[in-house]
Amino acid sequence: MVDFLASVMSDLNSNLAVGKRTLEQMMDSKDFSYKTKSGTTVSIPAEQMEYLWELCDESEKIRLRLPIFVSTDISAESGAWKVEGEPEATVVARILGKKMFKNGYLRLYHPDLRDLRAKIPDAIMVVFTP
Repeated sequence: MVDFLASVMSDLNSNLAVGKRTLEQMMDSKDFSYKTKSGTTVSIPAEQMEYLWELCDESEKIRLRLPIFVSTDISAESGAWKVEGEPEATVVARILGKKMFKNGYLRLYHPDLRDLRAKIPDAIMVVFTP
């Protein structure tokens, strides 16, 4: 059963980004794209990149790697999502006007994920974890 579940999760994550680059690297190169595990190239529109550039401080610009992973949060009492890591959680909290759950960890619920997708749909990636 565990092997089957791992296989299903692997299939769900075939769109996972590989070789993530920082916001600063992408802005400097003017290449706002990333590759996925399946070989697809995903482009982040310039408007989303500029929004993130204006939102981030200098430290976040050199540390924030795109796309930002939003993963399932199985530790939550009900269906939830999470963003882990610094500066990812901090930047997403700022976008949504939310308080951090704990340092480097932000819990999201369905309305939060919807709002995040409305603001930076191509700069985030939903990841399914067991």
